[in-house]
Amino acid sequence: MDKALLKQARRLNARNGGPNCPIPPIVLMTDDQRLPDPEAAIRSLPRDSMVIFRHYDHPQRAKLGAKLRTICHAKGMPFLVANDVALALRLDADGVHFPEYRALTDPGIYRRIPQDFLRTSACHSMQTLRQLTLLPEPVRPDGVLISPIFPTQSHPGAAPMSLADTNEMTRMCQKANMTPIGLGGINAQTIENLRNSALASVAGIGFSVASHPPSR
Repeated sequence: MDKALLKQARRLNARNGGPNCPIPPIVLMTDDQRLPDPEAAIRSLPRDSMVIFRHYDHPQRAKLGAKLRTICHAKGMPFLVANDVALALRLDADGVHFPEYRALTDPGIYRRIPQDFLRTSACHSMQTLRQLTLLPEPVRPDGVLISPIFPTQSHPGAAPMSLADTNEMTRMCQKANMTPIGLGGINAQTIENLRNSALASVAGIGFSVASHPPSR
């Protein structure tokens, strides 16, 4: 993990999330294509991180998920399963993450999650965020991944959000008691542009494997 990125992420989390923030400074999202070996990436993370297990197309998704959950729990890191509540329960995960379309097509899914689960949602538009804020506070996501903050390899050619929209969505998250998480093109260089933002955490795929050992 790049030390400069980690330092800035921790500053954002301490300032904008506070001591009781449910989302750690760093959120790693696994990916079949861009992160084929999530085990090595997870082992390289600092302990104040969280993992969202996607790997939707892995032929042994449950087996891989169980292995990664064990690694995360040994390091004291929350482990969330993407878009599969049944698998999250089966793996004894700490929570569940939903892609944006679930908030728009099936908002009731948030009511059907165990109360002790951490819950996060992807959010690429103001429309989606408004839908999430309409949920009763007890079932709203603990964290909202606002993206893309910067140009990203995951969506080549897609225009990033404007700074004004990012700031407005961040304020909406805070008002609704949901942790705003920045996602998309975040690295040691671009995170400097977030120094004065109200984001509390940063998420990504490509920043996980580093040439430096984790600092703790």
